[in-house]
Amino acid sequence: MFIGITFWVLAVVAVGAGALVFVVDSMARATYALAVSFLAVGVQILLLQQSYLGVITILMMVMEMAVMAVFMVMFMGMNPALMPMDMTHGKKTAIGVSVGVFVLLAGGALLIPWPTRRGVH
Repeated sequence: MFIGITFWVLAVVAVGAGALVFVVDSMARATYALAVSFLAVGVQILLLQQSYLGVITILMMVMEMAVMAVFMVMFMGMNPALMPMDMTHGKKTAIGVSVGVFVLLAGGALLIPWPTRRGVH
């Protein structure tokens, strides 16, 4: 029971932090939100008793976010953590492509014939 509740709490954290990546107005905050999202997913994988994949996911994402932060400081100069960011070119195209990819992936997940579990009819 505790593992199930923990799993769903982590699912909400992962999705919420993932959504924050697109809401916050600085690259550093987006980096931290993405790191939190991936850490929640890594812990979920650990809860599914996939130890190797869970640990690798956590280590890989923590290092990826650390490298991203270093490159932000290196290439952006002054204070990249608090500078507002905005995609000024191709907003409508990006939204259209994002919605299209989501519909395609969701449709694929819902429409393909998934295999049944043994013992479940």
